[in-house]
Amino acid sequence: MIHLIAIGQYMQSHVLSIIIALLVSYGIGFLWHGPLFGKLWMEYNKITPPKKEDMKFSMMLPGLTANLVQVIVLSAVLGRTFEIVALAHVGHALLIATIIWLPFTGLTIVNSYAWEGKKIGHMALDAGYYLVSFWAIAAVLYVTL
Repeated sequence: MIHLIAIGQYMQSHVLSIIIALLVSYGIGFLWHGPLFGKLWMEYNKITPPKKEDMKFSMMLPGLTANLVQVIVLSAVLGRTFEIVALAHVGHALLIATIIWLPFTGLTIVNSYAWEGKKIGHMALDAGYYLVSFWAIAAVLYVTL
């Protein structure tokens, strides 16, 4: 129970860090699903690119909202973890982020995609996005400790 209270206190005292982590996460999502791997991601997901005039913010709102909640919770948990563990350098923050990502995101994606018969490239693309995003959030939190 004490750690839940500490997580809440971390969120209250590190609002700016969490906002920066959120913006960085959105930036990575934009680049990853846009110029870097957007065409491949749409191909894997069998998505036809919408015409610019058909695109509406309301189409993106569910994903942006889910990402908002994910980054807030992840930032609070990582931030509290960083307070508990003495981090000598940013590499430790990235290692902790990887340890959290592996069972809860990476392997969940691999397991789900394997049962769905999706391609290995699709698994790597989606799991890689979350790993890079977790690393960026960890780096932001480390720098703003």
